[in-house]
Amino acid sequence: MTTVSLLVINYRSSALAADAIATARAASSWPLQTIVVDNSVDPAEADALRGIADTVIVSPRNLGYAGGINAGRRRCDGEVIVISNPDVTFGEKSIDRLVDANAAVAGPALFWDDAHRWMLPPAELHARGEVIDRVFASHSRAWARRRARRRFLQRVAFWSLDRTVPVRALSGAVMAIRASAFDAAGGFDERFPLYFEENDFLRRVKGDIVHVPSAQCRHLYNQSAAGSADAASLYARSELLYLRKWGGAFAKKFEGSLQAVSNEGGESGDVVLEASPLASFETAAGHFGSDAADVSDEIWNTYRGDVLHLRVVERRTGRVLRSWTKARIRV
Repeated sequence: MTTVSLLVINYRSSALAADAIATARAASSWPLQTIVVDNSVDPAEADALRGIADTVIVSPRNLGYAGGINAGRRRCDGEVIVISNPDVTFGEKSIDRLVDANAAVAGPALFWDDAHRWMLPPAELHARGEVIDRVFASHSRAWARRRARRRFLQRVAFWSLDRTVPVRALSGAVMAIRASAFDAAGGFDERFPLYFEENDFLRRVKGDIVHVPSAQCRHLYNQSAAGSADAASLYARSELLYLRKWGGAFAKKFEGSLQAVSNEGGESGDVVLEASPLASFETAAGHFGSDAADVSDEIWNTYRGDVLHLRVVERRTGRVLRSWTKARIRV
């Protein structure tokens, strides 16, 4: 029997972390060792998790996601380590299916809602070629239009997967990592304070990296960016470090702003409703079918931004049929 450890990195989200642990236990047929690294530097957060997790490691300072994972790994006994954000809800048998994939690293299908209708965007490796593609798109509207259509069709293809497939990148929100693969890769690079730590780790993994659509989890979308005043600067810092390490830093210097591109019009029955914090829809969550005309209250109430961009897109061609903006009025 494979032994499994759940490693949750908590930052001021103890109620969510408790739910992640409870749903993870229900999603596993194996006894689940549960470890929380609490980066909150708040005694109340750690106290709330004692008695829920098997082990709570209290960090003297915020170690970041990478540092928290490395600190927690030393206490993990499992042959497979499932690392998780606190804002994840594990679906039925999701941990079993990740472990059964028998991969160096396996990631689930991620959804924005409990009903698993709103699909979160695929992860990207952010390789040199992708950076160069963004540079050209930022200076050529024709290039940007072709790129936006290509990226939409790639999202649809990813969301349509119904079998386990090899991928280059996974979301760091949930990853099931073989302990031997983790150690062989040298763990996570703690120089990344937030963002890109999983990309860097996956590029150093020796072995298969797979996406498992049958393993389904809910993850609250865009929480880091909306919840931290320092998120933009941390993103820029981590991106520059990552591109210097893996290539693409020189090309990045020439990147301008990506603008929204659209060729609205017409009607179609086979559509995708997309929602994004970005007007350019550089990344977006998606919902298949015409039965949804907006995000649900469940999603809107947990979304931490003030503006959400929505659009209806023809599934086969990528043609934008309609777009609008949903704004929160704060009083």
